[in-house]
Amino acid sequence: MTLPAVLETTHRAGVAALTVVVVLDPTAPLRSAPDHAGWLRGQQRLDRVMSRVAPPLFLLTAGATAAAAVVALVDGRAGAAAARTVTAACVVAAVRVTLTRSEPENARIRGWRPEDPPAADWREVRDRWEAAHRSRRALLAVAALATAAGVAVDASGRR
Repeated sequence: MTLPAVLETTHRAGVAALTVVVVLDPTAPLRSAPDHAGWLRGQQRLDRVMSRVAPPLFLLTAGATAAAAVVALVDGRAGAAAARTVTAACVVAAVRVTLTRSEPENARIRGWRPEDPPAADWREVRDRWEAAHRSRRALLAVAALATAAGVAVDASGRR
């Protein structure tokens, strides 16, 4: 398999994985308990998993997508290059949302314990995290659409 093919496959697989894990949000039930203890258990479980999975997935996807955009541009496939550039920008923006909005809330709640009395503002923390997550989901949905557009452009043979 050639390097451009590896980059393209990695780009598509990474966007697909982010779409499944973040956009489709299968972890929503973990965060759906209305009470402090139930919500906190789910949020902390999610944080433990995603703090390991998300960094390499986001970085690999952003890097492979940006590289695939360069390959497409060099090959004279401007439409595909533009679509991949939009995808890479959306993934990078989602990383920024994670680092600047979600992670500060995660860091705060890592020290909380479900059996302790809830922090007075736990609902505000939850709501800020969810708002950031909705932003991240929207950015990654646009990335998925841009990826699909790039695939369609490549399939049509248009340059």
